Formats: sequence, C-alpha cells, structure tokens
Amino acid sequence: MAFAKINDINLHYEICGTGPRVLFIHGIGADLKNPLGIFNSPFAQYFTVLAFDPRGLGESDSPTIPCTIADMADDAAGLAASVGWDKYYLFGASMGGMVAQELTLRHPAAVEKLVLGVTNAGGQNSGPIVIDKLDQMSTIEKLKLSDNRQDEAWAADHPEMVSRAEAQFLAAGEAMKSNPAQLRGYNNQMNAVLKHNTYDRIGQISVPTLVFGGRYDNSCPPEITRAMAERIPDARYELLESGHGSWYFDPSAWEMIIGFLRD
Repeated sequence: MAFAKINDINLHYEICGTGPRVLFIHGIGADLKNPLGIFNSPFAQYFTVLAFDPRGLGESDSPTIPCTIADMADDAAGLAASVGWDKYYLFGASMGGMVAQELTLRHPAAVEKLVLGVTNAGGQNSGPIVIDKLDQMSTIEKLKLSDNRQDEAWAADHPEMVSRAEAQFLAAGEAMKSNPAQLRGYNNQMNAVLKHNTYDRIGQISVPTLVFGGRYDNSCPPEITRAMAERIPDARYELLESGHGSWYFDPSAWEMIIGFLRD
C-alpha cells in the first residue's frame, strides 16, 4: 500500500496505467475498494491514473474534526504534488465533482483539463437537498432519486431488483455503523456537501471543461448540470441517457470522457 502524509493526514493512494496523467476523485462514501471505481473502468488503458481513499474512508486517516469541500480539494492537490505531479487532467464525479471544482479554483496552475460528472455548484445551483435524509427514505425512494425511471411501477415489475437493492443498502449501512472511523468520515463528507458552494466562482474556471449529466438523474437533474456548465466559460455539456450512477456502465460515456481528454 502507498501512503502520503498530506495536511497531517495519511492518505492511501494508487497509481495505475500509462499515458497522460489523470487525478480522479470519488463520490461520497466511495474509496479504492469500491467495485465501481476508476481502476475497473477503461481509463487505465489510456491514462496514468492517480486515485485515493479520501480522508475518513478506506485506509486513509479519519480525523475527528469536520472538513470542507475545499479541505478535500487541498488534500487531492497536495497528494498529486507529493507524487511529483505538477500538471494533470482532473476528473470528479458527484461529490468528487464538487471537490474538482474547488481544486481547479484553488490550484488553477495544476489542472490542464477538467471533467465534472453528475454534480452541481451548490448555492443557487444545488439539486434536491436530501443527502442528510437518506436514512429516512425507503428503498424505492432511494432508487428513484438515483434514476427517476425506477419508480413505483418499475418496482412492481422488478421485485427481485428492489429486494437486492434493499439488501445492499442495509448491508452498507450496517458496515458503516460498525466502523466508527468510517462513519465519522462519511458524516464529515455529508456535512461538507451540504455547505458546498462554488456558484459565484465557477466562472473563473478557464481550462477546457466537460460537464455531463444524466437525463434521469433526480439528485442532479439535467437543468442543474446544464446550468452549471453554462457558468463555466466555453464548457462542453453532454446529457447522457442515464441516472446518477448508471453512466458508469455506459461504454459511450467512457468513450466521450476519454475522447475529450485525449483530444
């Protein structure tokens, strides 16, 4: 395992692949053990990818003090600098996209291209504020939040998929509750997301930027992702036929992202 001490926090990281450098930032609650991670995607065939367990999750330290999205951005930038990366492409999805916005604003000289997936700028650009209410939501409500096609009628036609999702949600919740350090890390991320706001600053982003959203995403609806893209000078906007997370399984999404970065 590789570790670097950044901002007094030991961060666990991995570097894989060959080609231009890409720093990837996970969404909320995700770390390097996530099966839907960047190293299980086509990315490492085209790029040298740096990804890491964010503070509070995975094998990284879990500080007891709260953090902000800006703190997480400084962690990521500090990690990249510690491994000798002074310039790189940057890709963040969901909460990772929030962190990527702050990193680009706070460390503009380091970022050469930027990809922001299924995310928002906060403030007037926030999507539905529900991240702190997930524990109170039913399985169907959670599924519909991720993809509005997964409504009550869909659930009635796919009972086995609903049962599987419910079991996964319960298992993830129990695993988090059994690990106080991880639970603290997740709660710190959640509170940081609730305070995220780059709305009045993202117009300062000057690097080539790709923003993509999902047509069926109820947590970052298309009007939110499109409005964010419109505030970033010359940003390219793409709307995928996906929900909040299902873009990961779409080969055309990866072709789009890889093509943008390699162009």
